[in-house]
Amino acid sequence: MNGSNNQTSLTELFQKYLDGRCSIDETRQLLNYFESEQDERQLRSLIRMELGYEDSAEANASSERAVQQVRKNILHEIKENTDSKSSGTQFPRWLKIAAFWLILAGTGALIYRGYFMNNSSGDPKLYTLLTKAGERKILTLSDGTKIWLSPSSSLQYPDQLTGNLREVKLEGEAFFEVAKDKKHPFVIHSGQMDTRVVGTSFNIQSYKIQAKYTVTVVTGIVNVSAPGALNGKPSNVVLRPDQRSEFNPQTGTLISLNYPEAKQMLNRKNGILNYDGVSVPEVVAELTRYYRVPILIESKSKNCLCYGEFNTNRPLAIVLEQLAAAINAKVITHKDKYILKGGCEE
Repeated sequence: MNGSNNQTSLTELFQKYLDGRCSIDETRQLLNYFESEQDERQLRSLIRMELGYEDSAEANASSERAVQQVRKNILHEIKENTDSKSSGTQFPRWLKIAAFWLILAGTGALIYRGYFMNNSSGDPKLYTLLTKAGERKILTLSDGTKIWLSPSSSLQYPDQLTGNLREVKLEGEAFFEVAKDKKHPFVIHSGQMDTRVVGTSFNIQSYKIQAKYTVTVVTGIVNVSAPGALNGKPSNVVLRPDQRSEFNPQTGTLISLNYPEAKQMLNRKNGILNYDGVSVPEVVAELTRYYRVPILIESKSKNCLCYGEFNTNRPLAIVLEQLAAAINAKVITHKDKYILKGGCEE
């Protein structure tokens, strides 16, 4: 299966794999590439390249076991879909995650957590961008990456992104549109969680008070890891568009799931919040960050789930009336605070 034409075909098929557009026949075709040493080597190289890792002798020597495991997973997928006649059947999410993670595990290429230590031109000058409650800011980095920083958040970044890795540190929430540069991966450190990309758009929520940190992907491929968080062992997932990872900093668990609402993050960066079955206490916590005004919840309202779109560019009184209507509650104003009274069961 060697030759320039086959190599082109493999590259195109691998891209369809990334886009989730492979049929069962194409899945079988991809499996056949594992039978050729040259094609198998190219597959391994394509995977590392997509995540911003360069080829190395150590990586090539340690990846054989990973490649064979991926081959086994593809065989399992073909067996499960034997009865399917659809030509548009997609690769399952678990297989993509397994393939990428196995390659990463095989190369031992976990992210180095020493912030900005890979800069070969000396120590960079670091800046910190802060937002208060109710405040949002937009920042463009030296490489063209654009960041929307949400309320009550902070971003540490260098004046010039000149090292092997483009690294920043986030506490809170931000939406990223990362300028593509496969030779210099972009890494966001947020607590125990690291997010690595080469050019994509996604949202990160990592407030310290949150029970879970999330990464939601709008475009591109995103690698999320939590080094040493789970029983001293690294956890790792790879996400594609319309997928989300959830990291529990208390237990150290990192999972991935499908998230069809991912494109709502494009609205969120501009202050428009969408909720689909989110608890009222979670909604109120976000509104408090956006408006800097105390909002109290009576016991009945705490058990309600919220559905709807809320524009935080509008006055809080209007947004709270919308929330109250959605959960059958009432809004009471008392001095400098609001109270949500009743709801759901009434």
